[in-house]
Amino acid sequence: MADIYKMDGHKLMYHGERVKDWQNGKSIAPLYIDMGITQTCNIACEYCYYAVPENKKADMIPTDALIRFLNEAAEIGTKAIGFLGDGEPMIHPGVYDAVVAGAKAGLSMSLSTNGVIMRENRLLELLESLVWLRFNVSAATPEKFEKVMGTSQDDFHAAVKNIRKCTDIKKKYGLKTTLGLQMVLVPECSDEIVAYAEMGKELGVDYAVIKQCSENEHYKLESIDLEYAKHEAALKKAESLSDENYNVIVKWNKMRNNGVRSYDQCFGCEFLPQISGNGDVYNCGNFFGNKDFYMGNIAEESFKDIVFGERYREVMNRVKTAVDVHTACGINCRQNEINEFLWKLDSPMAHVNFV
Repeated sequence: MADIYKMDGHKLMYHGERVKDWQNGKSIAPLYIDMGITQTCNIACEYCYYAVPENKKADMIPTDALIRFLNEAAEIGTKAIGFLGDGEPMIHPGVYDAVVAGAKAGLSMSLSTNGVIMRENRLLELLESLVWLRFNVSAATPEKFEKVMGTSQDDFHAAVKNIRKCTDIKKKYGLKTTLGLQMVLVPECSDEIVAYAEMGKELGVDYAVIKQCSENEHYKLESIDLEYAKHEAALKKAESLSDENYNVIVKWNKMRNNGVRSYDQCFGCEFLPQISGNGDVYNCGNFFGNKDFYMGNIAEESFKDIVFGERYREVMNRVKTAVDVHTACGINCRQNEINEFLWKLDSPMAHVNFV
């Protein structure tokens, strides 16, 4: 079955008016924001995209500031927010209130968690307020979970138990919330591809996605002893478990990406910036902690003032003019597919009217 959520691509074509404003040089509000709400985490995944020293802190965005930010984001035209950044969002004491507040403000809210820490008495209101909830559980057995995710086997059982609670609540109350699993494919879990897809089906989630590993400062793809092509048979077998109620999604485009970009400038950050778990706003997670790309802090400033301020525009222009995307950016960056699309729009081919 197809990737019905288009996880292996982008959805900018559904936001033509915002894209047109961008083409005309107008200052635009982000469509979607990936963000942390805390920098602390209860586990230590070996592949963590944010596993850099400056993020090894216990900082978090105060709940009142977080809710204020969500209201401002909705006010300026942001459509969606994902709590899935550099820490574990369920550690934040205000996460439930923030998700509810964001949904009430008109935002499409989403959240990604390792699933170990969840408050059962608040799961219903959480699920009612989320468009989707994804569980990052990159293994199908306690033994592999312990190794890949840097924590105990007990945490595997806790995560599975919480996933079952969520699928039960969704079924009982007829909720529309999409529930999913995510495996980051690294060598240590590559022999559990099919078992992982089977586990997702048994747990009753809507999908299981198997995705590439993305580079960060300490985890370079050239050092990973994993060729995705040699797992093609297992990945296709996992996909074959899809049915009308369950979708197994393999991010083939990302896995087959050899790091070659057709574009020479990064435009995507204007549509999808990222916020660190301490409230710092950056063009993307690849530059977290780099003062040259810092644009403000949502706990200290109005988000509206940040987005339409001089510093924000200065940094976004620097990203487009001073960043060499072929050398400075990691393979499989978050904005890659958006950039491929925008580059073609900004540099159209000949004979475009001959559709």
